[in-house]
Amino acid sequence: MKTGAAPTDDDLLIQEAGVALLPGTRVTPMLRQWLAAKAKAKDAILLFRMGDFYELFGDDAKVAGGVLDLAVTTRDRDKGENAMPMAGFPHPAAPGYIARLIGAGFKVAVCDQLEDPAMAKGIVKRGVTRVVTPGMVIDDESLDAASNNFLVAVVTADNAAFGVCAVDVSTGEIMGTVAANDVVLRDELGRLSPRELVTDAASADVVRTINARPGGGTMARLEVRDAPNGRRLLGSLGTPDRWLHEQPLALLATELALFYIEETGQGRLPRHLRPPVGYALDDRLILDATTRAHLAVAGPPGDTRRAGTLLWHIDRTKSAAGGRRLLRRLLAPSVDVVAINAELDRVEALVAASATRARLAEALTAMGDVERLVARVCAGRAGPREVLRLGRAAARLPVVAAAVVDHDAFADDIVSIEADINNAANVADSIVAAIVDDAPAVLGDDRAFKVGYDDDLDALWALTSGGQGRIAELEARERQSTGIPTLKVRFNSVFGYFLEVTKAHQGKVPAHYRRKQTIANGERYTTEELSGLQEEVEGADGRRRRREGELFHALLEKIAASAPSLLALASFAAGVDATLSFAEVAVTDQAVRPTLLEGAERRLELREARHPVVARLCAERGEAFVPSSITLDDQRQIVVVTGPNMAGKSTMMRQVAVCQLLAQAGAFVPAQSASLSVCDRIYTRVGADDDAVTGRSTFMVEMTETSNILRGATPQSLVLLDEIGRGTSTFDGLAIAWAVVEYLHEHVGARALFATHYHELTSLDRSLSRLKNLHVVVTEDGDDIIFVRALREGPALQSFGIQVARLAGLPDEVVARARQVLGHLERETSPPMSASTLPLPPPKTTTPQLGLFAARPVDTSNDNDSALVARLREIDVNGLTPVQALSALDDLVRQARRRSN
Repeated sequence: MKTGAAPTDDDLLIQEAGVALLPGTRVTPMLRQWLAAKAKAKDAILLFRMGDFYELFGDDAKVAGGVLDLAVTTRDRDKGENAMPMAGFPHPAAPGYIARLIGAGFKVAVCDQLEDPAMAKGIVKRGVTRVVTPGMVIDDESLDAASNNFLVAVVTADNAAFGVCAVDVSTGEIMGTVAANDVVLRDELGRLSPRELVTDAASADVVRTINARPGGGTMARLEVRDAPNGRRLLGSLGTPDRWLHEQPLALLATELALFYIEETGQGRLPRHLRPPVGYALDDRLILDATTRAHLAVAGPPGDTRRAGTLLWHIDRTKSAAGGRRLLRRLLAPSVDVVAINAELDRVEALVAASATRARLAEALTAMGDVERLVARVCAGRAGPREVLRLGRAAARLPVVAAAVVDHDAFADDIVSIEADINNAANVADSIVAAIVDDAPAVLGDDRAFKVGYDDDLDALWALTSGGQGRIAELEARERQSTGIPTLKVRFNSVFGYFLEVTKAHQGKVPAHYRRKQTIANGERYTTEELSGLQEEVEGADGRRRRREGELFHALLEKIAASAPSLLALASFAAGVDATLSFAEVAVTDQAVRPTLLEGAERRLELREARHPVVARLCAERGEAFVPSSITLDDQRQIVVVTGPNMAGKSTMMRQVAVCQLLAQAGAFVPAQSASLSVCDRIYTRVGADDDAVTGRSTFMVEMTETSNILRGATPQSLVLLDEIGRGTSTFDGLAIAWAVVEYLHEHVGARALFATHYHELTSLDRSLSRLKNLHVVVTEDGDDIIFVRALREGPALQSFGIQVARLAGLPDEVVARARQVLGHLERETSPPMSASTLPLPPPKTTTPQLGLFAARPVDTSNDNDSALVARLREIDVNGLTPVQALSALDDLVRQARRRSN
């Protein structure tokens, strides 16, 4: 634009597109189309369709070229470095390239040809047909088949509570809820693992902070948008369910999600979106990110079935949708006893019916992903091959229903989908009647519709292949009418079709034949009929393609009209698949149906329970897994577990939580028997990890997680704490562990397992009435130890730490010296007193390392003031088990040594 001159339309378009062109660059009609498309998608990589290729220009070519390994060149080589870069790839390869760009975190806009180039008058019309973001993909190349692909919207009114809406555009599901605070929001975002986040300005800082931490969010692509007014889009999908209808924040989040989807969909909502449903977080067993990681419930996004996870062991599903449903059940088990028992009824029915399991496995195996196929059909992006897959899958859906129709446990589900079963069968029949068995991936050169489906299409195919049938008819007719037995209809690229007559029969040539060419042994002619037939043949391919496109579009519309029924039946089949997986695992693991307790009773009783994953891994190594039994109830609220490293404490604790999780997910439990009440939350603090991202030490991470547990747990929670306080000095750690146990007992009331090497904590059973001691059995054989891995009442007699270190391969000199140091420390260090003596007096200042719980002096002349005598009087020799007797003796010996020193 010249200085002082008024901007032209092209100048304004360039400015709107946000690109820089060289001075003097002529804006051609094609460039004008590209600028208009770029103006609609400034923040996206623009794929511009030109013939059989998608082209990229300018900065898009530079950026995408590096990501996609494309050769970046230019048409204006004479302009050197100032020339506009360009790159491209064949249009059939677009899904794979788009998936790579999305995976790299980019937004992609697709500008397609909007008309048939053969029919265009002038330049072909083009326009942006879709904008693809991580949360908006529906192509298989960009999706994990067995995991949902959530776009999540978050809004807030006061930064106290947050409305949350999760939409899986690839399946049409919409779910809304309310998170009470940012901690709950972080946990829910971690469970959903969104690929993309959309938030209003008020929530942006909180969401950005959550999203910036691996494990707390998902490092998803983040968009900030103004919250829309009203519920225009929400209303277009139907009435939300009752719970969601009463949650204004969740409804606002849903409208924001739909607004963003409409915006990226070029002003349209996907036709297959289902009416939104609400869910209350309090209706689910809450597993925060730490608990999910410590229990190894599932692997990270993209690798959820990682070997060694619970999902890896449990997942025996036959379909992608079934795998998604199973993952959801494990990550969000129910707290509704009625709903859990209903699922357990279904599992029990399949466990008892091996023939039904076999029929279901056959029907579900290799079934296409109906939910995602329907999404592609409704978006007009499915090809003939995908439509055929949908037809075959739709034909199997009624078979799934028929396999369980005689089982009462599935009766209510069957009733709800009776009409859908008929619709699915009709869709399957329509597709199978239309599409050829070896359907092509896209419409084009190969036949997609069966012969006989459409007479006009069949005629056009005949003409496209050269009109051989009609040519042969014309040839036979002309031979008969002229009496020329050697007359032939031939073709060449110069003259097209012609009639060829030898010299011997020239006298029989009719007057209406028009001569085209003389050859050595005869003449070539044409007729009006032959010329007309040639015109038909030469234009047949274009007409055939248009007719095939019309028929295919009509078929897609017919399928889309039945989308609600197909999706409802697909959801049913996914649920059956997940239930079948539970049943098959129950059979192979010899698991039992848990008994769920109702009412106020809080109880967890497991007999001969196993950790399913560890037991499987042991079996693969040819090792035996030792089951264990445990009870937690109102009288045994807290169990302190002692024993050496490698004895199985952590495995036992995890298996308790896994059994609770499986039961509430509706699965059988790997145990001889299981009786339990539902939990609202499971909390774990196991292992030692730092947080390099935020610079938090291992101990700081441990204390932060412990703080979250103590603040979040309720009397209905299950808490697992392993080695609390080990990340600091001995007495600091012991003090913290001691205080945590007391707080759980006196203030929280949650059922808890507390594994520790602080043997001093075992004395808390004297002052905390609902605390009991268990230990993992270890036997000695000389200097060696044998891990029995069985649980017994009472505390462990010793920790065997030096023996374990010896097994680990420490040098003999180190082991021997450690024994010397241990003996000295055991003689010099006074154990803390029981909790009943707190508060404690200040420690002696002469001790090099001060203990937190210093012993008070004892007047041995007064039996009432003698701890030894008092302890002896407490002992009921006749009531002690051998292990308890050894423990009591060890305690007395330690006290005697302390007093003698």
